[in-house]
Amino acid sequence: MDYIEVKLMPTPFAEETCDVLAALLAPLGFDSFATEGGETACLKAYISEKQFSGHQLDALLANLPLPDVKVTWESQVIEMQDWNHQWEQSRQFEPIVVGEECCVHSPLTPASQIPACRYDVIIDPRMSFGSGTHETTSQLLEEILEIKPTGKVLDMGTGTGVLGILCALVGAEQVRAIEIDDWVAANAVDNVLYNGLAGRMKVECGDASLLAEGPTYDLVLANINRNVLLQDMERYVGVMRPGATLLMSGFYETDVPAIQACAEQLGLVYHHHRSRHDWVVIRFNK
Repeated sequence: MDYIEVKLMPTPFAEETCDVLAALLAPLGFDSFATEGGETACLKAYISEKQFSGHQLDALLANLPLPDVKVTWESQVIEMQDWNHQWEQSRQFEPIVVGEECCVHSPLTPASQIPACRYDVIIDPRMSFGSGTHETTSQLLEEILEIKPTGKVLDMGTGTGVLGILCALVGAEQVRAIEIDDWVAANAVDNVLYNGLAGRMKVECGDASLLAEGPTYDLVLANINRNVLLQDMERYVGVMRPGATLLMSGFYETDVPAIQACAEQLGLVYHHHRSRHDWVVIRFNK
């Protein structure tokens, strides 16, 4: 599956404007964002080709709740082989230390540059999403380090597999990871092998319909987006054991009331949420 890169050029340009744009774009299916400064200042937003609608984007920008801001945009298709080639040229990223216990790094990072940590997570982020730099991923890694799961874990929208991998390294008995994009799922399988977890973490390609029949879990992770979370939360709850925990991310602070209301209607109990740069991780117990 190919991706669309949309460059949005707001006038005047401001980081706050980019934050608002990202919050509005996420419900349309855009799943990653990057701000570019300098003379070509813009917000880059990424979405799978099958989800992209130029008409929807135009309608959103026509009703932008920023009356003094004008936004133009352009897009391009990023084919899988081209995207992969870019990352084959530069797959290294600076090692990321989370909670002083976990280090996430590329398989190409020299050993001398890897900080000593209790949990060493190797990630080859071929799609660039899910190395641990994004606020949603880093906050979920922090939650995992606090919970230290030991039972069965379900990781929905696994991406690179980084969350499930840490769960397994921390001590989870078994991790089931589900990813809708077949190319991304293949990347997650490779990352499972990099970390020597072939016997404890299984990656499947599909969506929440795979949960119709199956085992129950002690911890469910879902880092996707607001609309998918609201749509699929009932399925998550259906495979949670009594006392299980649900961790969700991929949405903004303004989305918390809707997420919380849906969860509580399904019988979950709100535990807490944390926010970084307006991106939220929320925790519920069953």
